[in-house]
Amino acid sequence: MKKIYYLAFALIMTFAACETEEVSTMESTANSPEESIGDVSALDEQEVDIEQLEGIQSQFLSELSDLDLEQIGNIDLQAVDLRNSDEGLESGKGKRRPRITSLCLVKDADRCPFEDRQPTSNMWWPENDTDFFNTTAYFSSTRYHRMIFATFSNGTALIRGITKMNDGKCKVYVNVWLRDKQTYEEFSANGGEFKLEPGCASQAANEEELLYYEIDNERSWLYSKGSDCLGQGCFGLEQRGENLRGQLGPNGAAFDSNIGDNGFSNWGWITDKHSGERLWVMDFDFRLRCCRGYH
Repeated sequence: MKKIYYLAFALIMTFAACETEEVSTMESTANSPEESIGDVSALDEQEVDIEQLEGIQSQFLSELSDLDLEQIGNIDLQAVDLRNSDEGLESGKGKRRPRITSLCLVKDADRCPFEDRQPTSNMWWPENDTDFFNTTAYFSSTRYHRMIFATFSNGTALIRGITKMNDGKCKVYVNVWLRDKQTYEEFSANGGEFKLEPGCASQAANEEELLYYEIDNERSWLYSKGSDCLGQGCFGLEQRGENLRGQLGPNGAAFDSNIGDNGFSNWGWITDKHSGERLWVMDFDFRLRCCRGYH
C-alpha cells in the first residue's frame, strides 16, 4: 500500500505542472475543465486538462488496492516517478531517472472503415483471431475507464489505466511497458516490417514517420475483472508477430478516420502469467492527445 500511495503522490506532483496541447501535428486551444469532466463525448472534442489526467491515475491506483495483488507477484509495481527532474538528478536507488518525452491521454479509434460494424474502441480482446465483428471483443473509454500513454528518454513507453468491454461488464486494468524504441531505418535493418492494416489511417501512414516499440513481457500485465471476461485475474502480455512491433506516430491508430493524427497500434498475446502459455490475441489501437512541456 505504501508503494501505491507514493505513486499517487508522484503522479499528482507531475501533472500539477502540466499544460495541455493537441498532439504535435495539431494546434491546441484552451478549454474549461468543468465543460468536459465526466463526459466522454465532450472530452473527445476538447483539449485535455490536468484534472482529467490526475483523475485517470488516481482511480487506477485506488482500484488497484481492491484487486488480488498477490496474483501480480514479482511483476514491477514500483512507483513510477513522472516528474521531469533536473538533468543528472538521481532516483532513490542511485540510478538516473528517465525523462518523460510525451505524456498523453488515450483516445478511442473510430474503427474506420468498419465503423458501422465495429464500436469505437482502444483495445481488441477476442475469443479467437477472426472475431472482428463481435462488439464484446472491443474495449473502450467511458466516464470512469480511461488510460494514459507516456514515452521516456530511455526508449521505453507506458500504457496505464482502465478500459471497459464495449457491450458488457468486463473491465481491464492495463499496465503495459514498451521497450527499445527504434526508427523505421533501425527497425527494418533488423528485419522488422511495417504492418499495413485495412484501416483508414494505416492506408495513409508513412512507415518512415513512425517509431517502433516492443512489448516488454517481463514488466507488462493486464488484470481483468467481470463475469463476462474471457478470463479473470492477472495475465501477462507479449509481442505478437515475428517481425512486428507497436507503431507510434502520425496515422499510428490504424483503424481511424482522423488522418494525420498521432496514435498507436500494437499486436500482442495475452498469456498465463506463470506458465507463459499463449491464451488469446489482443490489439491496441488508439489516438493520442498529449500534454505540453515534454520533449
